[in-house]
Amino acid sequence: MQSLELIERSPMQAVASTIRDGLNPGQIGGVIARAGVGKSTFLVHVALNSLVRGVEVLHVSLTDTKSHVRSYYDEIFNEIARHTSLPDPTSARLAIERHRVVHTCLGRQFGPMDLSRLLDVLKEMMDFSPEVVVLDGLKTEDLNETGWKRVAEQRSLRLWMSILIHRDGGPTPDALSEGLSTAIHLKPEGRDVALQVIRVADAPGPSQQSLHLDPATMMVRPEEVTDPSTTAPSPSARHCTLYSGGAQGSESYFGQVANSWGLKEVNFTFEGHTQARSDHKRVLSEQELAAGAVSLVYVSHRLHRHWDQTPTLRKVLQVLWHIVSHADQVFVVGVIQSDQTVHGGTGWSVELARRWHKPIWVFDQEKDSWFIWDGSAWRPGMPVIESTKIAGSGTRFLSENGKKAIEDLFARSFTSP
Repeated sequence: MQSLELIERSPMQAVASTIRDGLNPGQIGGVIARAGVGKSTFLVHVALNSLVRGVEVLHVSLTDTKSHVRSYYDEIFNEIARHTSLPDPTSARLAIERHRVVHTCLGRQFGPMDLSRLLDVLKEMMDFSPEVVVLDGLKTEDLNETGWKRVAEQRSLRLWMSILIHRDGGPTPDALSEGLSTAIHLKPEGRDVALQVIRVADAPGPSQQSLHLDPATMMVRPEEVTDPSTTAPSPSARHCTLYSGGAQGSESYFGQVANSWGLKEVNFTFEGHTQARSDHKRVLSEQELAAGAVSLVYVSHRLHRHWDQTPTLRKVLQVLWHIVSHADQVFVVGVIQSDQTVHGGTGWSVELARRWHKPIWVFDQEKDSWFIWDGSAWRPGMPVIESTKIAGSGTRFLSENGKKAIEDLFARSFTSP
């Protein structure tokens, strides 16, 4: 049954084995994590776990537009479909759309009474009565466990909400879990996201059950995946593939160095686009480019800058989508700005990697150092290639220290060309 194939590696299996969806009707679940670790992605998995079985779900976002929420579902579904063998993904998509309603409430307070009124409107206007509600973006200080619990009980809802915690101070995950029936804590741990169930509805005492999730998909790692702590830090160079765009500067140099070490190359491009390095080029069709379509308004918002909306720029961003989506580890050369984004179009590669929870390293040419995104901030480090599928991108204006950083990355990772 394809719904089982879709959810067999869902992070929800950590609690679903105890109680369906981790909650009984009238109960509240919380996903507790710092910014950028994966609360929104986990909530989408919660929703998908129900939607593929025909359970109606209301998704309420207080931070994103409807189109952005839907893009989260599309991206996660695409990743799941790529890692599993769904016999009929089209039917699964239809089931998701048929049983889901997305509601956004940007820039306004949203409390228990607002949810109650929304449920009344949906019932009257659409004959839609969800069994599961996911609420994303509620501030910790606005939590009102009594009010939310009352609505959940009156409406027989399984109510899941995200809860943001801060690195410095504030309530601990254990303290926040006291007002919840089920509580999940997400935190970065090495190359994975560690999921810890710190409370399970109706269970005697805290569960403390934990799982390790793939940061790209937030799916449970399969048992046959090799434990990286007991293996060499890097695979053999001949088993690795570099995904890039072959553009002048960083991308062409990544390809040049990768080739010298014996890695396979895939350089994505589109018809009419000039590449500085065209070896092993892969020309994307219009249909393939459309899979990576993004709103330039959204890109400008995320990267805090404005670009002219030209067809060429749109296609370049679509190519970057393919580069990052194919990789398990992403390396970029550029400049990290004060707002935590990376300068220029390169910033979109970084934003995609962060959004998909993929390990992302940036060599800042001005600081002459490598930095890794830890879920909330950039911290210095020294990367090695740990995956067989890597992405290499970055600025067109590659300096000598940027070239050396790329050369040293491969030299650290592999024993001989």
